[in-house]
Amino acid sequence: MRDVSFKASVATNLSGLGLPAKKLWDLVGREKTENEYHLKYTPQDLRTAHYRFAGVDEEEQHQRLHSLFEVNNHQIPKLIVTRMTKGGVGKTSCSVNIAVSMAMAGLKVLFIDADPQASATNMLGVDSNFQTDIVHIGTFLTKKPIGADHELPKSIIPIFSGGFLDLIPADITMSATDAQMVSLMASHERAMSFLSRNSRWLSQNYDVIIVDSAPGTTPIGLAFTYAAKISGKILAIVEPEGTCLRALDSLESNINEINEFTHAGIGIEIVINKFHSQLKHIKECMGVLLTQYSTKLNENMIPQYSGFSRQMDPANRATGPLVLQDSNSVGAKAIFGLTKSLIKSFGITLPGIPPEKMIVEKST
Repeated sequence: MRDVSFKASVATNLSGLGLPAKKLWDLVGREKTENEYHLKYTPQDLRTAHYRFAGVDEEEQHQRLHSLFEVNNHQIPKLIVTRMTKGGVGKTSCSVNIAVSMAMAGLKVLFIDADPQASATNMLGVDSNFQTDIVHIGTFLTKKPIGADHELPKSIIPIFSGGFLDLIPADITMSATDAQMVSLMASHERAMSFLSRNSRWLSQNYDVIIVDSAPGTTPIGLAFTYAAKISGKILAIVEPEGTCLRALDSLESNINEINEFTHAGIGIEIVINKFHSQLKHIKECMGVLLTQYSTKLNENMIPQYSGFSRQMDPANRATGPLVLQDSNSVGAKAIFGLTKSLIKSFGITLPGIPPEKMIVEKST
């Protein structure tokens, strides 16, 4: 578990409030500590700033969320499920960096690694090969759905202090869950059942849940795709390349089949990753995307950037998500812009704050 702090330039960008550094710090309302040579912000600082900007009492909202009067008035947090039927497009890298950025912005994030490869788990600093006590999401998807999972809090690995980023990790043993789920009744409802029966605890501890699913079409991926009806859509990460466009068509067909079978009404939002404006084949693929999916494309594109490839350098154990390692880089700034747009499009907010008051700056 780590304490996270970042520069004023990152804070003013991530806050989405459109305020200069001095006004943002005035909202935070705390003195600089003795150890802070330069002003540094924490996730709690930005959470406090959002509450004060919206004119909402943070402590009152916290007490209301945990009061007995609200026991039967809890909702499942907003859910972002990232999917792509083809591997190697940078889906996990985007998922992890989005989760870290949202946590830095003051949101309390639960990240569920739903891929047996456990790349997200490892990127967040948990070695899935050597940690023997991992309890993965498959444990909860295959159990008989009776009441809340009292062992759920024990399965959580805290990544950031203060509860701002928690992880349900994965490891290779989770691959057996897909085989088990094939024989389970209504397996597509298993993720929704997990979220529903644990909704009270989840809503008291998190503002958003992010699920990184495995490439392809797996029973776990299908279950979380169905659960994405909570937010009304899944998030597809796409590389502007020929085989990936065919995979996107396959993913959309998969979602249409789910909607026809369940009437879930799940849509799709598409993020373009590894964009390079000067490459001919990328320009051609962008033309196809703009023609077929123009209304579903997020306006923020993630560029090709070498820093993303250094996030999982086995020779350097200090590596990690780009937004933490190089927060002023082109890649990190693109992730910050994407994060703010997703907060708006998925309607993510803090308890008591109307969604339209979370991100008030105009997009550029």
